[in-house]
Amino acid sequence: MPFSKHDLYEDQTVTQVTCTGPLQDTSFYGCTFQNCSFQSCRLVNCRFEDCTFAQCNLALAVIDGTTFANAEFQDCKLLGINWSPVGGFFTARYKGCAMENNVFADLGLAEFSFTSCSLLNASFFNTRLTRAVFEDCDLAGCRFTDADLSFADFKTARNYHINAETNTLHKTIFSMPEAVSLLSNLDIVLDEEWA
Repeated sequence: MPFSKHDLYEDQTVTQVTCTGPLQDTSFYGCTFQNCSFQSCRLVNCRFEDCTFAQCNLALAVIDGTTFANAEFQDCKLLGINWSPVGGFFTARYKGCAMENNVFADLGLAEFSFTSCSLLNASFFNTRLTRAVFEDCDLAGCRFTDADLSFADFKTARNYHINAETNTLHKTIFSMPEAVSLLSNLDIVLDEEWA
């Protein structure tokens, strides 16, 4: 494995490295990972601060007490990740990422940014997503349960199904025709004919 336990790495660019794990008690500050693989790797009590992941594969990575502070993921494969056991402060931006079957439970994701991401079948349970932005994201099968979506921006998102009765929607931004999906949980008949 290219990284050592208890080591500190600063301002390094890491290219085409495969981490078979586990990676434990290792800190990265201001590092850039390009075309690296952390697939199925177990990240235990690590810290990634001001780090960028570009075209990396973290599919099925296990996050255990690992902190991501001001991390950015660009065009990454992030399939089947449970982000809930992150340790400490968690701030990240996602752009062009495949994020199917991800779990975000009991997390504060205020002002998080998801841009052109596929979040198919992702789960947001008891998640604070105030002012989060889902720009050009596919949310098919995505589950929002007891989520605070106040001021969140879904105006260019598609295929979402959000239950207005079980989530907090305060000044949440939607656009037509996708916003009609908000009525699906109500016991109403929607007449499609326009007078």
